Amino acid sequence: MNTAGYIYVSSVTTSYTTTTAPVQSMTIYIQNTSGSTVCTFQVISGGSPATTPLSSCSLSAGTYYISIYVSPNLPVTSSSTETVTVTFGYNVISGASVPVPT
Repeated sequence: MNTAGYIYVSSVTTSYTTTTAPVQSMTIYIQNTSGSTVCTFQVISGGSPATTPLSSCSLSAGTYYISIYVSPNLPVTSSSTETVTVTFGYNVISGASVPVPT
């Protein structure tokens, strides 16, 4: 990030062709260059996308890395595929989410 601000998840959508969502839970971690987690967003819980926007997290200017932890619904089969789309927002003024035009 070139400018300090607040990051948040503005939307989460999923699509899958199986009867049950293949992803049981999904958490996104934002880590600094030292490897410390500075933000955590649980974007899927119980197979359902999170209600958004999620609470914001303050970031200073600098470099960050994203790690994603996915826990599947079992059993996992070759037909178990799911597309997860996560949209982030970034507000340099306050921790409030900004509505995205549709």
